[in-house]
Amino acid sequence: MLRNVPIRRKVVASILLTSVVITLLLQGVFFVYDYLQLRQGTLRQTSTLGTIVATNATAALAFQNKPDAEEILGALKANERIAAAAIYDQQGEIFATYPAGTASKLVPQHPSDDGYVFAGSHLVGFQAMAERDRRLGTLYMDFDIGKVLRERFWSSARIALLMTGVALLVAYLLSRALQRQISRPLLDLAGTVADITAREDFSLRAKPHGKDEIGQLTVGFNAMLAGIEAREAALRESEARFRGTLDRMLEGCQIIDYDWRYVYVNDTAAAQGRKRAEKLLGRTMQECFPGIDKTTLFAELRHCMEHRTGAHVENEFAYGDGTSGWFELSIQPAVEGIFVLSLDISARKRIEKALLDAKIDLEHKVAERTAELIIAKEQAESSDRMKSEFLATMSHELRTPLNAIIGFTGTMLMKLPGPLNAEQEKQLRTVQLSAKHLLSLINDLLDVAKIESGKLELSVEPVACQRVIDEVLNALRPAATAKGLLLQADVPAFDVAVLADRRSLSQILINLSNNAIKFTEQGSITIELHDVDARSNMVQISVIDTGVGIKDEDLGRLFQSFAQIETGSKRRIEGTGLGLYLSRKLVELLGGRIAVHSVHGRGSRFSVYLPAAPAAPPA
Repeated sequence: MLRNVPIRRKVVASILLTSVVITLLLQGVFFVYDYLQLRQGTLRQTSTLGTIVATNATAALAFQNKPDAEEILGALKANERIAAAAIYDQQGEIFATYPAGTASKLVPQHPSDDGYVFAGSHLVGFQAMAERDRRLGTLYMDFDIGKVLRERFWSSARIALLMTGVALLVAYLLSRALQRQISRPLLDLAGTVADITAREDFSLRAKPHGKDEIGQLTVGFNAMLAGIEAREAALRESEARFRGTLDRMLEGCQIIDYDWRYVYVNDTAAAQGRKRAEKLLGRTMQECFPGIDKTTLFAELRHCMEHRTGAHVENEFAYGDGTSGWFELSIQPAVEGIFVLSLDISARKRIEKALLDAKIDLEHKVAERTAELIIAKEQAESSDRMKSEFLATMSHELRTPLNAIIGFTGTMLMKLPGPLNAEQEKQLRTVQLSAKHLLSLINDLLDVAKIESGKLELSVEPVACQRVIDEVLNALRPAATAKGLLLQADVPAFDVAVLADRRSLSQILINLSNNAIKFTEQGSITIELHDVDARSNMVQISVIDTGVGIKDEDLGRLFQSFAQIETGSKRRIEGTGLGLYLSRKLVELLGGRIAVHSVHGRGSRFSVYLPAAPAAPPA
């Protein structure tokens, strides 16, 4: 708004504007303070008046003398700022009002909490009416402060206008006296700048006026002129050194003006163009290299020239004799036009081409080898499926005679065919145990075959974990008791359900618990059930033992098929090495995971995490 106004008027306007702003801010603070004081005074006045009215009307309320109560309220007419008032009895019903007959219009039907609050231009509130600490009723008062605010506002506005006028008059007189001291040195400085611009003579100096900021500005301006003058001389010397440097550079250097004439060409650039420098200087590119204006290189040069931008390109330049060379060009805008720095990269391009040919040949060989590997992978997968199908078929074929052997030995041990001597009974029990062990191995092999061939069918549904844990405890307690171990469960008092196949969950817990019994010589085995984790919506079931534990180096192959961990004892624990492998596979098929934490010599904890079943809707 004041950009093109003379400095003298700017000084006057700035002082006047500052005075107005400060005056208005002070008046605003005064208005706010006066308004707050008025609100506090009104609150105290209304509270005091309410106390007086409540005290005077207590007797009338106590004796249910409604005319006296209305007469006491009618005395409020002397205060024209009281808009309405009312007295409520102990039941909260209106007992008396002011003005009379306004019960349903100006006062609330029932009292609220004690205290006064501002509502718009009114101060309203309730006050207790008590006698000897016994509350007889409530007084309501409505104080209209709008009129008071209006009177106070107009009174303050007149004072504010008067103060503003006086402040503006004083500020104007002061600004008239001060602007001469400020504008004269600035005008002299502006005149010096105009002379330097017109004559382009940096030896001129401005005359300082005093030692204030403007005087310091003048001194700084003169110092800047001296610096510019020195830099001009240094620049001319630097330009001479720069041209000498360009002449000796290994890269080609060219300066081309806006008419596409060569202003500067060093010997390297001339050699790259297979011409002499004197044949290029002063001539246009089109004259020196006919047809160049139709190339992509010239289009890039034109773009840099017109838009004053830089570029970095690699270009193959065709010579007149049919040969060509590769050059890396760095193009930058210059005062004269554009500056082009060129580097011969023909040798590098030949190497890159050789590398590219080698890369293509290598990629072709890799593709051929990849195809061979894919074929080999498919053959291996087919062999794996055939192996699984063979195991499943053979397992079924072996289970039938084994079940017959187990059945017949059981019948004979029950002595149904006839009596047995001790040696016969011992031999039959050995046959029965060996048959059961072999049947367990075949069952594990059959489960592995089903899983690996993708034929294992799961019935995923909500399963109550406590019931499955009880079944596992009942099934394995005899084996634990035979070794003198405590087999127990730690489960919540409420039901916890997971989404799983019931048979698979039971098999997982039996495998983990059976392993714990095998590798524990003393102490206990605990099946621990946790509540649903709210963040992951998973249920944790842990099997904890006080057995031999597992070494850190053995944890990596713990869940591999047919892998057994050495315990360090003299005897080897019986087993197929498939229990943990099957457990991990079943847990993963159920959408969960299995983890292990073990300390060698102290025991292990195997934890199964399965998805929680959705909560049943309320009945």
